[in-house]
Amino acid sequence: MNTKLEEQLKSCQSLLPNQLSDVARSKMNETYQIIRETDNSVSSIERKTNSSRTINKWWVSTAAATILGVTLIASGFVSPAMADALKQIPVLGQIYSIWGKNNLDPGLQQAEDFITNVNQSVTHGNVTMNIPTLLFDGTRILMNVTTPGNHLDSEPNSLSSDANRGAVDTLEVLYKGQPLSWNSDFMDGKTASSLIVQVTNTTITNQNVQFPDQFDLSVNVTLKGYDVPFQFVLPVTKTTPVTVLTSEETKHHDNINMQISKLEITPITTQLSVEYKTNPGQSIEKMLASIPSEYKGANGGIIALQYDIVDEHGVQLKPIGSHPISESYNIRFEPFKTLPRTVTIKPYLVVSEGQAPTGVIGQWEDKSMVKKYIPELETVLSVQ
Repeated sequence: MNTKLEEQLKSCQSLLPNQLSDVARSKMNETYQIIRETDNSVSSIERKTNSSRTINKWWVSTAAATILGVTLIASGFVSPAMADALKQIPVLGQIYSIWGKNNLDPGLQQAEDFITNVNQSVTHGNVTMNIPTLLFDGTRILMNVTTPGNHLDSEPNSLSSDANRGAVDTLEVLYKGQPLSWNSDFMDGKTASSLIVQVTNTTITNQNVQFPDQFDLSVNVTLKGYDVPFQFVLPVTKTTPVTVLTSEETKHHDNINMQISKLEITPITTQLSVEYKTNPGQSIEKMLASIPSEYKGANGGIIALQYDIVDEHGVQLKPIGSHPISESYNIRFEPFKTLPRTVTIKPYLVVSEGQAPTGVIGQWEDKSMVKKYIPELETVLSVQ
């Protein structure tokens, strides 16, 4: 497998585009020099007799593959032939599947220019867990986690056994000691050795967190059958521009006091921050009790308004994930293709739910949902 990886890397060298910057070209040359030096440092006899050297060499080549791919992706000069060659390399195939055009998350389809190469790995026993790349746009963090040759998926709540040994048991993401909300998807089908983890700026107790532009993020993963957790401390840096719109205006209707406190627009995400206000001296419980039942969720204790985001041309953004429901929360939408002049936030109630067609798994465009818009609560924001 190591020999095949090296051959694939070397075959990419002839496909390097002429337009690469001096910095990118220098990094490419350094990467190939690493491959050549590693190849010369291990003789054919050592390859047959020293398995640890072979494993180390495989990880050097894997790291080289990651450097090569991320540098080329970030350069913006990947030709179709080069892209096809890169996709054949296991590590880069995973990166392309996560950050590439087939991803269901619209923001990630244009994420190549903003990927950060962290390339961290932790080994316990015969399993190495690697976090090669991540992306942070100020509103959410996305990272890919890989364990080559190991199956991370298992049946929900299943116990450790030979069949699911090495599957993910627990995953914890911490910012300054606070556990953050996250979700994940397996990106490579039946092999399930790679997953993408999305981390939001909300704690598991539903408190919003204001991330700085640079910080450290702790990631702790335990696998079934392994007592020692895989622990990472990842340097996170915001790599995208952001346009922040704020409003101090509070809209009033049917005892609802609603404020669109912030709208953050990045090339990857559009994030809406919503707050429901109490009257002076009023408790949250009394505020909720005063609101008509049609605005409340199934249990009657929370406001169930949802939101559409529309620009001046009527282009409507699709949500990323589900709408949270509470007194103060963030909602994430796909990015705008171009920065709008004005943005209208349109609250609505779901009158009747649509159902996904038979056999559809994952995201789908719900055209049968019936919405009741609340024009009295609409907010229009101007983009300066």
